[in-house]
Amino acid sequence: MKVNKERPNIVSVQLSPEGKSALDDVCAKRGMSIKTLLGRLILWFVDLDKTEQSIVLGQVEDADMFELAELLKSRARKPSTAGPAKSTRRRKSK
Repeated sequence: MKVNKERPNIVSVQLSPEGKSALDDVCAKRGMSIKTLLGRLILWFVDLDKTEQSIVLGQVEDADMFELAELLKSRARKPSTAGPAKSTRRRKSK
């Protein structure tokens, strides 16, 4: 029987020498490989809703940041009653 092994997708990232050095430092401090750290960061990021992603990407005006932070805090306090259709987050099974 032939076993079908899933091959990982490979993505290239271009970093400045300073950025690469900072990434190496973080990985060393955390005891993680670059692949593991970036993989976890990407999964965390795609699990955020669009508003949270916009904030992380710096696509929100500074003047709007406080109101958005308050909105996100109020969302976190309220349990969702609409069920899965209301959620914009994608959950991955592990």
